[in-house]
Amino acid sequence: MSDGAYSTPANGEPFGYLVLDPGSPGAITLPLVDRLFVGRECSGVDDAHRILLSHDLEVSRNHLEVRVSAELSRAVVVDTSSNGVRINGVRIERAVAVPIKGGDLISVGSHVLEFRDAAPTMRRPARTEQRSTTSIATPMTMAMVVGDLINFSTVSEQAEQQVLARDVHVLYTKLRELLSEHRGTLVDYVGDAFFASWELEVDPAAAVNALNFALVASAMVAETTAGFELRYEDGSPLRMGWAITMGPVTMQLMPGSVVMVLGDAVNVGFRIASIAGRERRSSILANQVVKDAAEGQFTFSDPETVTVKGRVGEETIYGVSAR
Repeated sequence: MSDGAYSTPANGEPFGYLVLDPGSPGAITLPLVDRLFVGRECSGVDDAHRILLSHDLEVSRNHLEVRVSAELSRAVVVDTSSNGVRINGVRIERAVAVPIKGGDLISVGSHVLEFRDAAPTMRRPARTEQRSTTSIATPMTMAMVVGDLINFSTVSEQAEQQVLARDVHVLYTKLRELLSEHRGTLVDYVGDAFFASWELEVDPAAAVNALNFALVASAMVAETTAGFELRYEDGSPLRMGWAITMGPVTMQLMPGSVVMVLGDAVNVGFRIASIAGRERRSSILANQVVKDAAEGQFTFSDPETVTVKGRVGEETIYGVSAR
């Protein structure tokens, strides 16, 4: 059975409850027996299986789904929105089932949903007229990690496609698991690059968490690729270069599941990742803003200045070797 499967408890009792804006006078509670949908419309869904947020234009017509996962034996949240969903302040991936537990807070537009086991009296929101979702291009400060497989173009050209797909899938699955443990969000896979983020507004330790992830991920990659059939021409295992940057960006969630993150810090991150682990540089490189934010908590090498393609001026980078 896949992660997308859902179930109804054999006794028909609720698995849990979803409470809209807990503690407020207008709090609404619905039992989660199998599935609950949250959005401005949730067309085709009966009132017992939906929570309508009709007046919040940052909420999509069908913003998210909470369901009981038969495979995981717990509740999961699936983001189907235009503006994103946060669980306990951390933005989740779109179209991916993310497990939740009692007490978790789910941010939807200007509203909060709490998942819990006990429920007060239920009330249902009223329907209103149909309107378009206001898609928000959000300015924010992010710490970002870009991981880049070194010389991967040559490897992929020469490798058997079945081996290539299998080994890369194993590697990136493990990276995603590590990312979740370090409160990061996968932004996208860009070619062979792994692009993740931490939002400073909701995570004051964004730079530290990003650095911790890069250090643990770098060690995991070395351990994992040592057992891969996929290798460089000289027989050595695959390696990744890592870049950690931080700065102001604009994030826009595009139709489908694509997240667009724009800003100078993004460009710098991809440029630094492309040189990390090459020409005797450290496999983990950070820019000045990250070093300043994590001063005293990690070991940094002497500074180096590099140019960034298509950008005026230079960037100061540091190798990161240990916590």
